[in-house]
This record gives sequence, C-alpha cells and structure tokens, in this order.
Amino acid sequence: MPLAFTSLLLSCSSNYIPNVYLQVFDRILLLRKGGETVYFGDLGKNATTLINYFESNGSRDCLPDENPAEFMLDVIGAGATATSTQDWHALWRNSEESKRLQEQVDEIHAKGRNRPPVEATLQSEFATSWLNQTGLLLKRNLRAYWRDPTYIMAKLVLNIVGGLFIGFTFFKSKNTQQGTQNKLFAIFMATILSVPLSNQLQVPFINTRTIYEIRERPSRMYSWTALITAQLLVEIPWNILGSTLLYFCWYWTVGFESSRAGYTYLVMGIIFPLYYTTIAQAVAAMCPSAEIAALAFSTLFSFVIMFNGVLQPFRQLGWWRWMYRLSPYTYLIEGLLGQAIGNQEIQCSPVEFVNLEPPSGQTCGQYLDAWISRAGGYVTNPDASSSCQFCSVRLTDQFLAQNFNIFYAHHWRNVGLLVAYIIFNASCIYLFTYLFRIRTGSLLSSFKRSAKKA
Repeated sequence: MPLAFTSLLLSCSSNYIPNVYLQVFDRILLLRKGGETVYFGDLGKNATTLINYFESNGSRDCLPDENPAEFMLDVIGAGATATSTQDWHALWRNSEESKRLQEQVDEIHAKGRNRPPVEATLQSEFATSWLNQTGLLLKRNLRAYWRDPTYIMAKLVLNIVGGLFIGFTFFKSKNTQQGTQNKLFAIFMATILSVPLSNQLQVPFINTRTIYEIRERPSRMYSWTALITAQLLVEIPWNILGSTLLYFCWYWTVGFESSRAGYTYLVMGIIFPLYYTTIAQAVAAMCPSAEIAALAFSTLFSFVIMFNGVLQPFRQLGWWRWMYRLSPYTYLIEGLLGQAIGNQEIQCSPVEFVNLEPPSGQTCGQYLDAWISRAGGYVTNPDASSSCQFCSVRLTDQFLAQNFNIFYAHHWRNVGLLVAYIIFNASCIYLFTYLFRIRTGSLLSSFKRSAKKA
C-alpha cells in the first residue's frame, strides 16, 4: 500500500496467488505455458472483470466460494490436473479487450514519436547519496549483528574469560620486583587477546564483502566505500564493550591502583579495540577468504609481538631495533605499563634482598652509597656494620627503563602514536579493498600506463 500512495508501480510475478493477495493488485497479465498471453487487463472488484471475461468466452462458471486465482488457472489448463479444450491465446488475440489494448499501445507510441528526444544526464552512479547509503548499511549491519547472538556472545565471553583468567593468574600482585614483572606480563597477555578477537571479526567482514561482490556491486546498489565504512563502524561499539568488560575483569584483579584507572581505560578500553579492529579489517581487505586472513594476521602479529621489548628486551635486539620502533605494541605496552606502575617505589620481598658484608669499619650505607647513586637501589639497614640488606631496584621507573626501555613520561606521546596507527590502518582498509577487490586489470599494467602518460 505505501507504494500505491507514492504513485509507484509494483510489478510482481507468481505461480499461485491467494485470494486475499489477489485483491491488492489492479491489473493482471496471465500467461499460459510457453509464455503466451491469455489475458491482460483489469481485475475488477473481487476479480469480477477477469471472471466475466472467461465466462463470456465459454468457460465454466466460477463458484461463489472459489478462489479466482484457482479458477483462472483451471480454466486455461494450467493446474496440476486441469485441461482445456479451448485455445485461450487465440481467443485473446481476437478479443475486443486485446484490440482496445493494442489501440492504447499504438496511441502511446504515437505520442512518444511526436515528443522531442530526451537528453538524460547521469548525475550520480547510485540512486542516493553516500551518507544515506552509509546510514542504511550501518542500520542493516547493526540489525544483522543483533540477530547473530553467537558471534556477539563469543566476542564478549572471550573478553570476560580472558580478563578473569589473566587477572587471577596475577592476582593482587604486590609492589615487589616479581610483582612488578607480573603486572608487566598481565598487560602483555591482555594485549594478546587481540589475535582471536581479530580473527573473529574478519569472518563477517569477508562474508559481507562476498555478498556485495556477487550481488550488490553488479546492480550498483551502493558504493563500496559506504560498505567499508559501515562495516568498520558496526564493529567499534561491540569491541569497545568487549574491551570494557575485559578491563573491569582484569584491572583491579591484578592489583593496579584506582588512581591510574582512567588512562588505562582510555588506552585499553577504547584505543586498543580501535587499533585491532582497523588492523584486522585492513588485513582482511586484501585476502580472499577468512582462513587466509587469519594466517596473514597471525604472521603479521608474530613480528609485532616479538619486537615490542617484552619477550626480547630492547638492549638485546641489536640490528632488529628498527622493528621495535615500528611495532605499535611497543607504544601500547609502554603507555599502559608506564602509566599503571610508573613512578612507584619497589619494596623487595625477603627473597629479593641481597645480603652483603661491608668492609671492616664501614656501615652498609657508607659501603653501598657510591653504587646506589650510580645504579640505584636501597639498603634497609644503612647504619648496620654487617648483613647489609640490599634491594637492587628502588623505583619502578628504574626497573622498567633498565630492563624494558619503558618510560612513564612517554604515556601521552604513546596515545598520539596509537591514534596515528589507527588512522593509518583505517586508510589501509580502503586502499587494500580498492587494490585487491575493486580495481580491474593488472597493477603492473596501471603503472605502465601511468609511465607512458608521464
């Protein structure tokens, strides 16, 4: 009905129409086997015009409670067991209704020939604006995700279980040397969750793209950039929600301070999901299937994770330090760890103290003062003349800088670098989609043509 109110034409083909649906239509084109016309014209109220046509040309009478659709099919011999002795196609061609219809067609053609030719100019490749395309696609994708609880629950449960597992593995880590290292690995392990989360989101990205390439792109329903934008935007709220659940299950369970929770949530709960969403879709954009995308992402991630300064400390990387500076996880982990535990004092546990004996006539403080001023650390009993209790690290900044090249002062710089990585990844989604899925012809041929023009 809304189509009728807007003066739009609705054309529908069907093998069988229930009576209640038949009343919706104004006119009908009835074809028999072979595509030959047996009637074309108005239906009339309760299909009386159609019924009168057949009855006036020698058909049986339509019963009062009979479906007009079944009646017309039975009369022309189109039913499963129906037969017809009349040639309804010939009757139609010789009928007054057919002659009047042909006169109307000839009149329309005559009017058309007398009109000047219409010059049509293509204003746009698509029927609606890019913003409208993106909005409609975003609504479609949001509805599709809402109707796929398995995918959403898998994403959320992975974040919750991963956060609880890591949190209780390093439950309430203290400010000792071992506790500080535990907190470092709690952050490191939390970032590794991006691998399965990325593999998950690559599947709907590629499936939706496949449908577009097979059905929607040839019909020019919408722009590929609108599709990519909608696919990126639909993932962001769910991934931020998942990372938020991870954060709440993980942060206080490990034992991080509440006073530093805000920055950690900004990076872990918002920036981190934005990063792995964009990098995962960028990799998927250049892969033909989800399986290949998972392999490509795992290969890329292995380099990113190996050279971030945790598994292999910065001072031991040697020539590979350029990979350390290139890896985005370098800045992610430095920002998280530097803010979460930086600028704090370390209190060595009893097993972490080193017992030293000072030379005769010197106290522990006098004996170790030069070393502490140069290398750091502290003595618990500086006035004692024997059994010096020495802790090699006093501040977390010293521990992080010496062992992992992590500095508290870099935490806001790292936020800016991560945002730059996100923008770069998002740009690569569009670039790789164009190069690997939209562009036709060989890339080498394109370069050759550009060189000839130059």
